Amino acid sequence: MDKIQSVEPNIADLANGWMKSYKLDYKLEQEALNTEIDQALNDYYSKNGGIGGNRPDAKLLFQDKNLVNYPVLIEYKGYKDKLVMLDADGKVANKTAKNQPDFKNINSYAVNGAVHYANALLHYTSYTDIIAIGMTGYKNDSGKLEYEIGVYYVSKHNFGIGQKVDDYTDFSFLKKSNFDGFIEKVKRLQLSQEEIEKIKEHREKEINASLVKLNNDIYQSEKGLSERDRVYLVAASIIATLGVPGKVSALEKSGLKSSTEDGSRDGDIILRKIKAFLNEKNLPQEKRDLIVRTLQNTLTTDNINKVKTEKAS
Repeated sequence: MDKIQSVEPNIADLANGWMKSYKLDYKLEQEALNTEIDQALNDYYSKNGGIGGNRPDAKLLFQDKNLVNYPVLIEYKGYKDKLVMLDADGKVANKTAKNQPDFKNINSYAVNGAVHYANALLHYTSYTDIIAIGMTGYKNDSGKLEYEIGVYYVSKHNFGIGQKVDDYTDFSFLKKSNFDGFIEKVKRLQLSQEEIEKIKEHREKEINASLVKLNNDIYQSEKGLSERDRVYLVAASIIATLGVPGKVSALEKSGLKSSTEDGSRDGDIILRKIKAFLNEKNLPQEKRDLIVRTLQNTLTTDNINKVKTEKAS
């Protein structure tokens, strides 16, 4: 039996043609949109589970009448029935039963891939509302291109799971004259209390698994730390990488230089980020001082800041 040929180039040509006709400033896979979005896509784990390199097939940045910015990330596929894979609850199935990323679904289905990209922005940028679009299709027996579109809203309000907005036959909802109306429809989307509780339960399991892994990684790489210091180091790492949108940038791995200069060691850098974060949270001064004192003892020790060099082979 002959292998079915992907029609992804045809799908991309059709969809990009729509956007061109609407005079939209869209960027293709290799093109930059802006530094914040591009960096987030690069830093987030890839659709294969590797490090970075996420490249949506097309991307745009819109602003509605209230001056709220909405990134739009688009993923194309070229096969029948490859629009979206949903789980038993009708949600985009980007997690396995063990709450691990389902890379098969993320890779194979257009909407799943777009929602994956959107979560990169939720994790690593100040954007809180993203539109994820998937589109796929095939050629029927007459050689005519058949296609289907999935449009999903991904935000901090729905915990990044993605909610279907509506059924669409083209991208005209992205026209400048239609976008505000589209956003009004997005704002009406709601999660039931039961859905919220179920998502929170899954998130708690994910967080617990991540904390256990982080603790184990520290145990393996930072010898000589007490259990208490490992807990403080985990807490410090989390606070430093949170950031405050528009106020304090989240600490990136690239910001740690393993310098031995006093005041510029990795522990010093983490501590500065923690102080900046706490200052923006308007906590009572005595509470801020207590948190800083507690973490400072661990972060400024010579053991934590010792530079490790690889032995030459």
